[in-house]
Parts: sequence; C-alpha cells; structure tokens
Amino acid sequence: MTVTRPVAWWREPTRAQWMTFIAAWMGWVLDAFDFVIFSIVAADIAKEFGVGPTALAGSITLTLVVRLAGGFVAGWMADRWGRKLPLMISLLWFAVFDAAIYFAPSFAWILVFRTLFGFGMGAEWTAGTAMAMESFPERSRKIASGLLQAGWPVGFFAAALVAHFVVPAFGWRAMFIVAALPALLVVPIRFLVPDEASKAKAAAGSAAPQISMRDLLAPAVVKKLFVGIGVVGLGFAAYYGMTIHYSMMMRSELGMTATSGFNMLMIFNVGMGVGVLCAGTVATRYGIVTALAAPALLMCLAMPLYVGMVPSLLPLGAFLGGLLGAGYSGVTPVLTTSLFPEHVRTRAIGIVYHGGALLAAFVPTIIGLIAGHTKNLGQTIGIVSAISLASMACAVFIARRMLVITSDAEHAAAAAGVVTTVGDEALLPQARIIAA
Repeated sequence: MTVTRPVAWWREPTRAQWMTFIAAWMGWVLDAFDFVIFSIVAADIAKEFGVGPTALAGSITLTLVVRLAGGFVAGWMADRWGRKLPLMISLLWFAVFDAAIYFAPSFAWILVFRTLFGFGMGAEWTAGTAMAMESFPERSRKIASGLLQAGWPVGFFAAALVAHFVVPAFGWRAMFIVAALPALLVVPIRFLVPDEASKAKAAAGSAAPQISMRDLLAPAVVKKLFVGIGVVGLGFAAYYGMTIHYSMMMRSELGMTATSGFNMLMIFNVGMGVGVLCAGTVATRYGIVTALAAPALLMCLAMPLYVGMVPSLLPLGAFLGGLLGAGYSGVTPVLTTSLFPEHVRTRAIGIVYHGGALLAAFVPTIIGLIAGHTKNLGQTIGIVSAISLASMACAVFIARRMLVITSDAEHAAAAAGVVTTVGDEALLPQARIIAA
C-alpha cells in the first residue's frame, strides 16, 4: 500500500507565484518604512517647527484620510488591468512625495507632502495584497497572510534601526531621502514578476465580465463591506493609538533619549513580527475569531507595561505590545481577500482596509487633544488603545458568522447560483469542512 504524503505548504507555490508574493511583500515592507518614519522623528519635527502633538497627529490623520481614495483608484485599476501596474505606480508615488519632505521649508509643506503620500500608500496595500494572496494556493493562504503582514513590522523595525544611526549623524530630514529607495523596487517588479490576473483577463478576451459599480452594490457584498470596515477600523484604532505617539511619549514623559526610544520601537516590531506569523498558524488551527480576539483581550491586561507604568519592564511591555496588540493583523490579508469574489476583490478590499483606516484616522488627533487636557500622554494612549482592542474583539465575536472565509471555487459556485456549505471551518467550528 502506497501512502501519499501531502506536499509541504512552502513547496506548493510555483517559482512564479513565490516571485509575485515576494514582490508584494517587499512593497509592504517599504510602505511601512515610509509611513512610520514620520512618527519616529515626530519629536524632532515638533522641535524644529514649534508644533505640538495635536498638529503632528492631524498631519497623520490627513494621510490616512487620503489613502482611502488611493486604495479605491488602485482597486479599480487592478480589477481592470491587473495588479502589477498600480503596485509599481504606488511605489514611485509615495517615494517621490516622501523624499520631497527633505526640502520642506515649513510644517505646512510637510502637511501637503504627507497628504499626497497617503494616496500612494493606499494604492500599494490594495494592489499588493490582492496580488500576494491570489499568487498562493488556497490551502496555504492563511499562513501566507501572516507572512505578508510580517512585512509591516520588518519595515517598521528597519525604520527604527536606520533612524538609530542616521538621525544623530545627519538629522531627521535625511530619513526622508532614505525613504526614496522604494522606487528602485519597480525595476525587478516590472521585469521579473508575472501578473497572472492580467494574463487571465487577456485570455478571457471578450468573455471577461464587465466591471461596474453595480457589482460592489450587491447586497451580499455591501453587507461584508460594512462588517469588514468595522472590524478593520477598530483594529486600526488600536494600532494607531499604540504607535503614533509612542516615540514622543517615551521622550517627553519617560525621559528617554532618542536612541533608547528607537530601541523600544525595534523591540515592539520584533514582537509584532512574531505575532503576525503566529496569527496565521493560530487561524489555521483554531480559527479567525480566536486569532483576532484572544491576543487583543490579553493586550488589554498588558497595557500598563506598554505605557511604562513600570519603567523597568518597558522592554517587556514593548514586546507584548507588538506580539498581542498588533500581531493579530497577520490574518487581515487572507480575511479581506477571501470575503469577496475575484471580479470585485481589489476594489472591495481597498474599501474595507482604507475605510477602516479612515474610521481610525482621527484617533491620533483625539489622543493628542485628550493628552493636551490631561497632561498625561501615556495614560491616554493606554486607555484609548485598550478600549479599541476590547471593542474589536467584541465586534469579531458578534460578526463571526458573517466573516466566513470563502474559497474562489465557492465564490464561482455562488455566482452560478449553486448553494455550497463549504466555508472557513475555523469560523464555524461546528461545520469542520475544510475548503479545498
């Protein structure tokens, strides 16, 4: 009797699929690097231009508001012409406007450049996530989701590491020149990465379905859009609450040097890197609800350590902040991409992800306003972040039956009017039917 062993998940994707995934992953790494450098050097910007936490937070809010438009435009382009083109354009876009900050003569110009940067940032996640998830076989997409999201803490860690050496030697402006490097990634993407979505549409020719807004307005799609925006928005509220003012809190309230603050940020992102990888594994075994809700609730208990209420344990708090307070985001790519059928997928995930970011965009400003009144930034960060984490866990539990991960085969069957019972066995444990 011959026993056939299942192929290891990392051997299942082809070389072309791995190349596509790596390109999207690198885009996400560089996206994170460019976004977080602003919060890392926020204290230096505030000192040079004489602005407070509220003004700095307001600039980040503008960035997050504009990214929704960028995500929608990139989604429309990706559903029509393939995922690769908008990914390349977005990398060039945010590299140019980030580098322009080096020459900003006033804080007003920084506001302009960061707002325009947000448009390209929104486009990168939308196109890159769809390309990455579609490049992987469905059996291993939850693990791939964790790997993809791990690109964010890697980019954040790299930004803190570069700042550790660059800022003391060359000043905060030099960080934004370094941020222009993502433009170089366009060259290998252009020549080495296939765009399977574009090939499929070209092969289909005139038989390809017409893309219209009506597809997004289908009741089943609209319902999942609202649920997805709510869950993602609460997750973003927690993440922005924990990270945007963290560097400033360490320097202004805990009396830490810039170098020590950069070290804490690196520890945070080591924790997040471990967390997002664990999230994919937990989701595969125990389900999306557990992977999202359990670490969020545990982080509520660890929040005092994160904000330095026990100064000697701040490194542990920073690690737990990344592991529990941000690690759950490892399931975000597979969850958002699997909720929607392919012909509306990029636009839909762009709306969900950036709509959620828009809901949370005002959290940094709110924290700045409250902290300005209470004169306690750390306490404000802890309270707002804990409320956001607990709310997200409750929302995920309430909406668990609507957040069913569906395979491409099921989406096709549903479009043809065929009723299936296959779904995410982890979201509906009683079913225990694993999608192919």
